[in-house]
Amino acid sequence: MFFKAHIKKRLTDFDLDISIEIDKEEYTAILGPSGAGKSMTLKIIAGIEPSEYQYILLEDINISELPPEKRKIVYLTQKDSLFPHMNVFENIVFPFIARGVKIDQNLLDKVIDTFKIRPLLHRLTKHLSGGEARRVALARAICAKPKVLLLDEPLSFLDFHIRLELIDFLKKIPQAYGTSIIHVTHDPIEACLLSHRIYILKRGKIASCIKPNLDSAQLINIVSKISPLIEALK
Repeated sequence: MFFKAHIKKRLTDFDLDISIEIDKEEYTAILGPSGAGKSMTLKIIAGIEPSEYQYILLEDINISELPPEKRKIVYLTQKDSLFPHMNVFENIVFPFIARGVKIDQNLLDKVIDTFKIRPLLHRLTKHLSGGEARRVALARAICAKPKVLLLDEPLSFLDFHIRLELIDFLKKIPQAYGTSIIHVTHDPIEACLLSHRIYILKRGKIASCIKPNLDSAQLINIVSKISPLIEALK
């Protein structure tokens, strides 16, 4: 297995205790209501939140004791955290500069084209729309060359048509960049449209795991089954 994680943490209302695994270039969702422990799971995997226990394997290497910058994992929060005093180009090349390495021009050109941000390169990020900012944040994350990309509600607070556009962009990432994705969401349709595997989280525990492989009719059927389950978990 490409990635495995078993983590435990005592939270205010319950104990987080979950095990997940994902394959290389797999898109995985963690689905559940607000307060179920989804975001905390990502923070522990990223190494930015302590835990009582964590055992995390990436390509059979134990990364549990490594600092965040050594884990080959990038965590993208709900807030895009772009530098407002920099333009788009300066933001997306920042991962190279921060690591003190030469800019990978091939990768840079590829992400610029993948996320269709070439017309935005010289614009200050504070002047971007919500959808544009999210695309730039994804491009910058990919420039850090993560083996695992953690996405915390990446489609939140966006108009419906922008969400559909971003779903198309997100679908391209695993195979195009050799990156596995763990995507946290409360939206079962979003999870089914994107994911090879869905973990359903209830109060810090995995309640179920499914592997959708869907056409439109199947999607409608499975969402009709998942939605009541999500409501029951609240």
